[in-house]
Amino acid sequence: MIQTPFNYTGSKFKLLEQILPEFDYTKPYFVDVFAGGGSVYTNVLDKYEKIIANDIIGDLIGVHNSLLESNDIISSTKSLCPGKSNPEGFGALRSDYNDNPTPDKLWALMLSSTNNMMRFNQKFKYNQSYGNRGWNPNTDKKVEAFTEHIRKYKENVKFSSKTFDDIKVSSDKIMFYCDPPYGRIKNDDGTMGSKQISEAGYNAFWKKDDDLRLYDYLKLIDESGSSFMVSGVLKHDDKTCWMLDKLISDGYNYKVLSFDYNKVSRKGKKETTEIIIKNY
Repeated sequence: MIQTPFNYTGSKFKLLEQILPEFDYTKPYFVDVFAGGGSVYTNVLDKYEKIIANDIIGDLIGVHNSLLESNDIISSTKSLCPGKSNPEGFGALRSDYNDNPTPDKLWALMLSSTNNMMRFNQKFKYNQSYGNRGWNPNTDKKVEAFTEHIRKYKENVKFSSKTFDDIKVSSDKIMFYCDPPYGRIKNDDGTMGSKQISEAGYNAFWKKDDDLRLYDYLKLIDESGSSFMVSGVLKHDDKTCWMLDKLISDGYNYKVLSFDYNKVSRKGKKETTEIIIKNY
């Protein structure tokens, strides 16, 4: 498995051994609708004729695209990292990014933030705290392996930064993979609630309407004859995700993924169930 150089919140890297065998490889084209740190598209580059990696965060996609094209962003990102014991430098970089965003500034912030976690507020301003970290030798190793791999397939992959339902469902030959932010909870009466199944700050820009639009988008893919697979948290504590539960109720195939969240959770935290749902 190729590990990307982004310690991205919500990354599916630890679940790839379970996810990758579930894709529909009879389709020639693959769309990673919520590409994020890129763990999924990176590891199917040799399986499909053409791949689109999409994410609404344009500067994040800009990092991917820049690494595909050249090493220029590596040197500029290294120079922007404030380093350890420099919270003032981090604060200045964060302010500069929010005023004048560029891909290398975002990558430098991610590398320097708490747990390397990228987080935006509802105004799409970067607001993660300083993590007293930065570029290190392990980053160099990951970048080298990642760039060497994706550049082998430079002609196969394209990057885009669109709202998910702006990606056209243009044929019946596409495998769509969706790993969206946490969805809304299911109320006791079966309707969609107002709160997300997990109120994590990095999901602040995902609105209630997005759950409905994504559900409709998946139905559109199904009707087209293309394939979709969606992954996400079905249950967290005593809450259930409305959209995933509705897809299961609609009769789509699903599979529970095996991952011990208790190993990385605080004591006493209740069970989390992550699943994949597919229309084939």
